[in-house]
Amino acid sequence: MKLFVSPVTDPAINLGLEAYFLQQYGEEGCLVYRNADCVVIGKNQNPYREVDVSFCKKHLISVYRRMTGGGAVFHDLGNINTAFFGKRMEEAEALRKRWSEPTIAFLGTLGLEAERDCNNGLFVGGVKVSGSAQGLQRDRYLNHSTLLYHSNLVKLSAALKSPEGIVEGQGILSKRSSVMNLQDRIDSGEGVEIFQDQWTRFLLDRLKIETVSRIPDEAGHYAQQRWIEKYRHWDWLVGRSPRFTYRLKLPEQVLLLDVRKGIIEKVHCEADSEKAKLLEDLQGREFSLSSLEDSSLKSLWPDMDSSLY
Repeated sequence: MKLFVSPVTDPAINLGLEAYFLQQYGEEGCLVYRNADCVVIGKNQNPYREVDVSFCKKHLISVYRRMTGGGAVFHDLGNINTAFFGKRMEEAEALRKRWSEPTIAFLGTLGLEAERDCNNGLFVGGVKVSGSAQGLQRDRYLNHSTLLYHSNLVKLSAALKSPEGIVEGQGILSKRSSVMNLQDRIDSGEGVEIFQDQWTRFLLDRLKIETVSRIPDEAGHYAQQRWIEKYRHWDWLVGRSPRFTYRLKLPEQVLLLDVRKGIIEKVHCEADSEKAKLLEDLQGREFSLSSLEDSSLKSLWPDMDSSLY
């Protein structure tokens, strides 16, 4: 078994590394990494239903879709991520323990008693400090998790607060929980880098691994290709979303946009016939905030608030 620590904080690259270790790597191991500000949604989620897209756009918070299920999570440099991966020789519950048991034991060394709930989150004193998701492909598994140490909880809450009533449809909804930073609970002034080093050294000892291994060159190349070919593309982030209806409130008017596979199929409105005809321009477009901004909406309702997007 090997332990890797990613040298980068680029979310797309780290997601690509996880894909490599799940799909291409033949051994057991784990990967520790941190990401710059981003939101990562589950494989079967709708970004417009889970995320305040306008807030993320304004604050330069990237949004990504991962290859595993589960709910949406916020990452920043104060949050430590760990992925355990290897051969799938046990049931899913036993595989989850490969992640949860070391994490609970580590928190115990800090004087914290953690418990895992039915949604595979870890709670200390009834407050969530870690979430996880699992991916299974053929004879391989990957279970990745977070550890909130010194995250910006204000930004986390705002980014994961989708505007109420705007989106209706199918898809997996995130389970919302109160969260806290471990740094506050253990009353530590140590930086996140030191905490990550403590976690890494704990894993080396528990898993009986001599030293941190260098990430294979082919893993880096694979991660780059995944970013180029998949993670940066609209059809992966939005096009994969389950069918939904987007509710857009305009001055004295509400539009309902039916979206399937990321494409606006139909526009429902009570506008006069002339405006309704112009709104047909939206049908067949890829759904995104920019597609709404570039459409005929502003010419039809010049006083509309752009924050409604």
